[in-house]
Amino acid sequence: MKKYVLWPLLAAIGGVGAFLLRLLQRSTGFEVDTGLPIPGNLYAILLVAWFVVLAAVCLLAARPLLPADREDPPLFPAGFSVASPGLLTPAVMGLFLLAASGVLDLLFGFSGASALTGSGETVTVFVTAQGSQLFSGREHLVVGLLSLLSAASLLPAVPACRIRPEGGARKPFQSPLLLVPVCCLVVRLVLTYRVVSVDPSLTDYYTELLAVVFLALAFYRLSSFAFRAGRTRRFAVYAALAIAFCLATLADRPDPARLLFYLGGAVTLFGFLLQRTAVLAAPWDNT
Repeated sequence: MKKYVLWPLLAAIGGVGAFLLRLLQRSTGFEVDTGLPIPGNLYAILLVAWFVVLAAVCLLAARPLLPADREDPPLFPAGFSVASPGLLTPAVMGLFLLAASGVLDLLFGFSGASALTGSGETVTVFVTAQGSQLFSGREHLVVGLLSLLSAASLLPAVPACRIRPEGGARKPFQSPLLLVPVCCLVVRLVLTYRVVSVDPSLTDYYTELLAVVFLALAFYRLSSFAFRAGRTRRFAVYAALAIAFCLATLADRPDPARLLFYLGGAVTLFGFLLQRTAVLAAPWDNT
């Protein structure tokens, strides 16, 4: 049963490899003056190949390593319940990172100040930290609220997954809360695509766009466990790919709010993936 623990390791290796290749691509694959991608860059090709190979390995490894969950799918939180508090730590850390991302986005949004140009026109100046900014002031407010809402809705799920001592009552959890991050991510995906679609270079933004896509898919598959429709294989594949794209996006050196968002999303999914595989590896200790 220890073969199940190999899955979080596969997700971590895929994410670290994607980060390193994207970092190398960023340092060698774009022109300094224009920021346009250099055709035929080796690391750009290797990164695409890495994602393709990772997806293929995940799909092929899912069948022998993970159960089908067709006849009696596990429920949430039973399918993620662990006795060790240490196994809950990654999910908690990821949710706090998501919340911190939301706070920073709100600060960025509220930091706008009106100023007059030499021609008498009024413009809005935003005080932000260093990093590649993507959203405008109002969009920062929207995505900040979405990040906080996602973190707040998932936070009660973590203590609900803790197995209590003998005779201890399990904390109640409202299963529909797992759908809230999915809705928030869909809205964020629309906002992200609206901004990045004006960029003529797909190479410049495809990792971030796919990171939001697979985050939404992974959290959707996580929410399906609350409605007797959970599929461990699908959740694990989407989670592993989401982690890889999120870590690759970190190499783009985004603004602090987005950096915390993608790091928090990756760590949160890794935490729930670790909990699910721990239950499969040692069901006698986690039920």
